Amino acid sequence: MKTSIKLLFALFSISIILVSCKDENSIQTYFVDHQEKPEFLSFDIAADVIDFSKADLNKEEQEAYQSIKKLDVLAYKVNDQNKDTYGQELEKAKAVFNNKKYDELMEFKDNGVNVKINTYGKNDKVDEFLVLASSKEMGFTIVRVLGNNMKPEQLMKLSNKIQNADVDQAQFKNLMDIFK
Repeated sequence: MKTSIKLLFALFSISIILVSCKDENSIQTYFVDHQEKPEFLSFDIAADVIDFSKADLNKEEQEAYQSIKKLDVLAYKVNDQNKDTYGQELEKAKAVFNNKKYDELMEFKDNGVNVKINTYGKNDKVDEFLVLASSKEMGFTIVRVLGNNMKPEQLMKLSNKIQNADVDQAQFKNLMDIFK
């Protein structure tokens, strides 16, 4: 009986420690907390929806493509009824991107769209790329690129080849529909 009480107390202590260590400002927590909300659109895209067979990839670009597992997408479309909430949700998303565990890769503006790209992982071998794109007129989208040992410089070269790739448009239809 005494042993079972000690075991129960030990398990209780461990569970309290694990719950208290939860990172409220992680991208994973943000996705989980928001993906079921009606104002958000959430979906996953497998890496194989982009067929690079016609793009003539070199060895380095092929490695980059194979390092990507999937993309998680979370989008919020702004409209007249949710402009106040949009600002609050965008600030929450920005707070996640400012988490010290993510490294900022770049930030820029293009045609009224603010884009921030962060990474998670070791400097030369990244496990996640995080992209936050926002516009006051359209809303914001978070794209989480998951993979194994992705190399930023290889992925930049690969992104240039997307023009020659065959992309399954049906996978992106939901995202395009939300911003129409």
